[in-house]
Amino acid sequence: MPRRTQEDSLATRKKILESAQRLFTRRGYERTSLSDIAKYAGVTRGAIYWHFENKEELLVNLMDFIDTEKFSIQLLHDAADPAEPDPLSKLKTCIKSMVDEESNKFISSSLMSMIISIMNGSAGNDIVRAKVLEFIKARHELMNKILRNCIAKGQLPANLAIATAAEHLAMFCVGFFHQSRLGYTENIKKHFEYFIDREFEEIKLLTVASL
Repeated sequence: MPRRTQEDSLATRKKILESAQRLFTRRGYERTSLSDIAKYAGVTRGAIYWHFENKEELLVNLMDFIDTEKFSIQLLHDAADPAEPDPLSKLKTCIKSMVDEESNKFISSSLMSMIISIMNGSAGNDIVRAKVLEFIKARHELMNKILRNCIAKGQLPANLAIATAAEHLAMFCVGFFHQSRLGYTENIKKHFEYFIDREFEEIKLLTVASL
């Protein structure tokens, strides 16, 4: 694909995702159609189907887009890279970004509420729920890969119970999400780096022998 055409295609994809984000936030998932998104983005339905198979796939790609834009998700991919010499620092930096203003705005947003509703079954349908849960499962697998990389670099114990450690870290992040949605971000922000360091001290104790 010629460079100009590729750039145009990426720009159109981004416009569609941003339009979907605005409409899902305003109307919810069920009350937003692909035609609505196409009209808002100023593109044809064909342009949407060029990039996304259906509305479910569009939502999952939107979640990935938000992860990249709001939560520095690239740091997690860097941390999982065997060539990265300090994966633990990359992981901690990504977690720290959750208290950034833009991240917090999304955590407290109507769109986040919609995604939570889809996950707990009060919105959406079985197809989109399965897609969202598949997305979350992929994030868990990425975390397992990061923890294995941290072990390989001598930053975590060699006998770490990886799956348990990943679940422990997920609970830490979900706990922050919950507190943030209740409006406690500013209080948490004052000590968040300390909380993260303490979390990893706890994780180091989750060895196979200790469970």
